[in-house]
Formats: sequence, C-alpha cells, structure tokens
Amino acid sequence: MSIVSVKLTNLARRFVSPKGNRYTAVQNISLDVGKGSFVSIVGPSGCGKSTILNMTAGLMEPSEGTIHVFGERLKGINRRASYMFQQDALLPWKTVVGNIELGLHLRGKDAKESRELALQWVDRVGLKGFADSYPYQLSGGMRKRAAMAQAWIVKPDIVLMDEPFGALDVHTRLRMEGEILRLWAESGETVMFVTHDLEEAIALSDEVVVLSAGPGSTIVGQYGVDLPRPRNLIDIKTEPRFGEFYRAIWSDLRKEVLKSYERSDEA
Repeated sequence: MSIVSVKLTNLARRFVSPKGNRYTAVQNISLDVGKGSFVSIVGPSGCGKSTILNMTAGLMEPSEGTIHVFGERLKGINRRASYMFQQDALLPWKTVVGNIELGLHLRGKDAKESRELALQWVDRVGLKGFADSYPYQLSGGMRKRAAMAQAWIVKPDIVLMDEPFGALDVHTRLRMEGEILRLWAESGETVMFVTHDLEEAIALSDEVVVLSAGPGSTIVGQYGVDLPRPRNLIDIKTEPRFGEFYRAIWSDLRKEVLKSYERSDEA
C-alpha cells in the first residue's frame, strides 16, 4: 500500500469581503497525494489553485475539512513542506549563498555546515561564480535557480510550487522545468505544483488535477500521466501520447475556462 504524503478531505475555504459579503473560493476538495509523486493542479484563473496550496502549507486554515500530512492532522505551519512562490522570496540584502542557507539557519543548523552545504547547492543549481552576488544582479532565471536551491536545501518531504516559472521566457522556463525534474528525481520528494499551463502540467507530472471555475471550485477531473521517465522536455510535446493526454484533459478544462469567461462577463 502506497504512502500518502498529503490527504485533503472535504476542504472548503470561505472569505469575507470588507463589506461583509461571503465568498467561497473552493469546496468539497478531496485529494490524496502519494509519497514521491509529482501532482499538478490546473484550472481557470481565480479558481482557488493557490488557496489549496496555501492551506496545505498551513498558511491558511480551511473553513471546513481536514488536511493530513503523512497521517498526522495539520495544525499550523506545515513543517514538512517548503514553498516556492510565484515571486521568489530572496532577501535583497543577502547574497545568493546567504539566501540559500537561510532555511538551514532558521532550523538551527550549524553556521559552518550550513555555509558549506549552501555553496554546494550554488554549484548544483548552476550558479557557480555567483555565490556572492545579490538578487538585483541576477537574471530572472538565475533568481529562480537560487529560489529552487532555497526550497530544496532543507530536504523537505513536500515541495509546494505556485506557478514558479510563469514570468520566465519560454526557453528559460524549459530549462527550469528540467532542473526541477532532476532535483525531484534525485530526492524522491513529493511535489504539488500549481500552474495555469496545461502543457507544463502534463510534461512534468504523474497526475494532473483539474479544478472547476470559481467561485466554489471543486475537482472535476483527475488524470494519471504515465509518460515514461526520464522525460525529454524539449521533444515531449511532439509525442503522440502527449497529444492524447492534452486533448483528454483539455476537454474538461476548456468547459471550465468558458464558464469563467461567462461569469466574468456577468460580473
């Protein structure tokens, strides 16, 4: 029997506007994420993808339902997860190596060992020669490499990623996706990945979860992706099996995207 890293059961999250109006972002969300799997969540804009990730991280409490992490109910911050946000969390006053070792310091690790390990990760993510550079001196892709090292150096059991490559150009994005797959394959950690790009989701994932249009988004489809690994991301989109997955998942996703357009027009 496979181990479940994250178990979401009947999750709902409601918000109250400044005027006192209630808004339900997601509801009836139930999902099992297996240990060591790579699961992507897709859906129309505003459907609550990031809300699910934030609840899993413990940054936001569900209004209803429960979250279990390796069998234990989550209360407060998810200490077994790291989070890679849409915008990197690099501190501008710290160097690349200083940012990468930050998580180790916060966990009380020895300063000398932390610096040595951070320097290894500088090389590992392709930033050799930039250890003493500051974030403003880096390109977008280089900042993402530093953020990846920052998330993975602490050896989390779960890595949460919220559209981390959305702002990158297509070529840099492809390289970063390849780096993530390499790190994931080497570590065996669980990845929950939010993206608006269906092609990206299929190329990276073992499973793609489709959310309905909001408000009150629910899961409307779950697709296992059995494309062989390791995956050649440069050519994978030309493979017939990839096209089959895309057409099948898009048939669900397209309906929800059109619904979101209609609701936007009504608003």
